[in-house]
Amino acid sequence: WEVCESRQKKSTYKQITNYMKLFLPNGFALDPTSETYSDDVICIGQEAEMNLYKFFKDHGVTRKHGSSALKVLRELHRAGKLDLKIKAYYAHVYAGTICDPAPSQLNQILAIRG
Repeated sequence: WEVCESRQKKSTYKQITNYMKLFLPNGFALDPTSETYSDDVICIGQEAEMNLYKFFKDHGVTRKHGSSALKVLRELHRAGKLDLKIKAYYAHVYAGTICDPAPSQLNQILAIRG
């Protein structure tokens, strides 16, 4: 577990986490009161990471870590290449197949661009 020392680094991690939610095609449910919460977060994160890396590979992206991954995600977002994933994400939210304890204002970056 790494503690973020700078606000910039912490902000980068939060933004990457928001984008990674798009790479969970079956939705997810997190209950912070569950005894398995930490394990659930890790499993969901690993699934999202695998799907993100596959997406990067399919789009010829070689940068995969930290702020360089965020930069690529922003570029893909601006180009509209994440629009289908964003639509699917919100469909899961409205259908109730995503139960996310994170504050809703963190999802503001997930707007359809195309």
